[in-house]
Amino acid sequence: MREFLAREEIEHAYVDVRKGPIPPKQTIAIVRKHKRAIAKMGGKLREIDPKTATDQEIEKLFLGREGTMRAPCISDGKTILGGFDQETLASMLG
Repeated sequence: MREFLAREEIEHAYVDVRKGPIPPKQTIAIVRKHKRAIAKMGGKLREIDPKTATDQEIEKLFLGREGTMRAPCISDGKTILGGFDQETLASMLG
């Protein structure tokens, strides 16, 4: 994802969640701040409404094997995308 953002010359803030893991409760709070939540799992995109989704649904889509926020995740302030999907990312960024 970082390569894609650099190639497209898209300014972004980078947080290395491997060096500074984001725990489950904070991950849920971050996802709930968005209007849309999309995650790519097993090659398929799944979309949930962060306002009505259960904590378990959010955890399933946005937590990695270590139990912390998965990488990569990207947000445009309205939508959060877990995993890399070039088409979805391009539509998010206009």
